[in-house]
Amino acid sequence: MIHNHSSGKHRLWRKVLSVCIAFAMICSVSISAFAVEASSETANENIETVQSGSAEEAEELTATEAENDQSVDELQPEEPAVTTGDENTEEPTDVIEAPSEDPEQPEEPSVEPGEEPIQPADPTVTEQPEEPTVTEQPEEPAATPAGDADASVDEVQDVELEAQADAQTVQDIEQKQDPVAVQERRGSYNNYTGIAAIYYLATPDGIPESNDTQYWAPESDKSKLFGKINTKGAKWEKVDNKDKNIRENVSNHVSTWPDETAGSSWIVKRSDSSGNVDGKTYFNYILDSIWKDYKGNLEKKLGITGLKKEDVTEITLKPFKISRDNSTTSVQKYHIDCTIDIVCKKTFTAKFWIKSPEASGYDLSDAKDYIRGRNVETTEKATIGSKKVINGTTYVLDGWYPENDGGGACGDQKITTWPYRPTDTELADGTVNFYAHYIPLYTTVNIKKIVTGNMGDKSKAFHFKVFVVNGNISLPFNIDETQCSGSAEITLSDNQTKMLTKVPVGATVTITEDDYSNSRYETSYTINNSVSAKGNIATISSIQQLNEDENTAHEVTFTNNKDAIPDTGLDFNTTPYILALGIVAAGAGVLLFGRRKRWS
Repeated sequence: MIHNHSSGKHRLWRKVLSVCIAFAMICSVSISAFAVEASSETANENIETVQSGSAEEAEELTATEAENDQSVDELQPEEPAVTTGDENTEEPTDVIEAPSEDPEQPEEPSVEPGEEPIQPADPTVTEQPEEPTVTEQPEEPAATPAGDADASVDEVQDVELEAQADAQTVQDIEQKQDPVAVQERRGSYNNYTGIAAIYYLATPDGIPESNDTQYWAPESDKSKLFGKINTKGAKWEKVDNKDKNIRENVSNHVSTWPDETAGSSWIVKRSDSSGNVDGKTYFNYILDSIWKDYKGNLEKKLGITGLKKEDVTEITLKPFKISRDNSTTSVQKYHIDCTIDIVCKKTFTAKFWIKSPEASGYDLSDAKDYIRGRNVETTEKATIGSKKVINGTTYVLDGWYPENDGGGACGDQKITTWPYRPTDTELADGTVNFYAHYIPLYTTVNIKKIVTGNMGDKSKAFHFKVFVVNGNISLPFNIDETQCSGSAEITLSDNQTKMLTKVPVGATVTITEDDYSNSRYETSYTINNSVSAKGNIATISSIQQLNEDENTAHEVTFTNNKDAIPDTGLDFNTTPYILALGIVAAGAGVLLFGRRKRWS
């Protein structure tokens, strides 16, 4: 009996241990599920609680974990008895299934065992299920992924914000450095305001009309100098039926240069420290970009040797034209193409500029380098006195003028003596400029009226029409100070004169007087003291200057003559009327004679 009691007592003890183990497992599963379903905020708070706990709590936690490890080690040998026993297998199975349906059921086994079986289990088992809130923290990695997910979301948001910031930065950069696309999305190239890449001739004697990239610097699409332009109101020149270049008043459309200064030209000096292009000042960047071509050109044409960069002290860029659609790169789409002046201790450059008829600015016709101290020879690429006919008006290349005191075009006095000795003032910027322009050739015509004859009315106003044309083109001219276009009407009395001025050379001038023959006036005219010709229409074809002087006038004189009818002789114009009167008188005489005879 004692043995049986003892064996029954052992079986009861095993059942209690099984129930406690099951309870511990249920609590562990419940805590894990709760940890998984908990919000990331609670998990974070638990983590912060563990991390921010005191040292004592940390020690208690470590001790508890050690006890749990020991408890687990002690319980593991008992698990075969629980899992393999028929009785024990059923009870844990029923208890384990319950929590999945109702998590509150696991608390019932803590009431069923009673006090006696629970006492030995208190120090070993019953305390342990309550600890997993802390001791089971190692299982919190199940919650950690949720925290990581939140962290990933935050990281994604941060990335998105950074991307947005980057996008905003790109927009800002686009506004500052790539406004071309922005401007042309918003408006037309006719009203473009933004950056333009700056290019310049590689040598001072280069011709800016050339489109060959070898004559320009820097290399195509490689310029790192940017100015700002404004194309509002600009007149575009078409190339291949497309608006391509601005050539008129170019400097007016250059808002600022790379150093944010404004002006019709950009001067950089060796002594300047402004600029940071590839670690270089503006001066050094420009000089380095042209040095090979500049030095080689002087050595070839002038035979100069030993030229050093230190010999160059100043560089001036002058805008020659603004062009568009020069590159697929947005920041290179607009160009400011400039001529270049270089102040060198050993050389200077002579440039010849010509203003074509009806043009607003001067184009570079020729340029040549000279060794300092030499005289300048006139260019052979333009001939003074050469003529052009545009829209019926003849223009002539007037002559070469020096630059004025301000360095612009042009001085008051023509250069009559060549070779030309430049002054120190003209050499100050390293370039001596000469200017020539086409002027319209004009002449003058005086129209004079003379009335003759003893019956001529010297107070009478005679009417004229004046025509100035070249083919089918009506040309402007002046009558005294009044400007006319193609034709005009005037009146003249005896000994009066009207002056036609600004009559274009090459025009046909026709002066027609009204027909006054019914008033018994005979009309004739003379041109420049030529033999008098009868008629009322005087014409000068392809009129030219007299004595190569605009103010030497052509003379056209119209004479109207009217005399009295003589008393002698018959006027056959009145004979019929006299004969009729005679017949009437004869008839009256016959009647009178017949009556007198009857009376007698």
